Amino acid sequence: MSSSAPSSLPLRPEIGSLDTLTAFIEEFAERHGLSMADCNAFTLAAEELLANTIRHADPPATEILFTLAPDGLATYADDGPPFDPTSLPEADTSLPLEQRKIGGLGIHFIRRTMTTFHYERVGNRNVTTFGRALREQGPGIRDQ
Repeated sequence: MSSSAPSSLPLRPEIGSLDTLTAFIEEFAERHGLSMADCNAFTLAAEELLANTIRHADPPATEILFTLAPDGLATYADDGPPFDPTSLPEADTSLPLEQRKIGGLGIHFIRRTMTTFHYERVGNRNVTTFGRALREQGPGIRDQ
């Protein structure tokens, strides 16, 4: 594994940032030998938070900073109005599809794939921290 320093990516809250975010996480995973499962879990969580910022921030956020560390901890910070994704109710996945409420599955997946999921408001920023115990380090994701 290379440097233990976290890597950060500034983003604009727009749909075009999804590809940039995904590429950043994949490159980070390759560089640090994260498993495909870990790469996919971080991608899903970060994309969900970005999508929520784009769709629901009113007034809109103007900047986002995503940070990922080799120890399996990520931080997603935006300057949108206060929004605590950890306070949302659990999605009821036991109901048939036609009876389920729309929305909430992205946060449900974050809760299921991450061991850490924490929110705090720091100044004018939403700061969501999430992480997981990484699988045994092996070859880069392209080799798995």
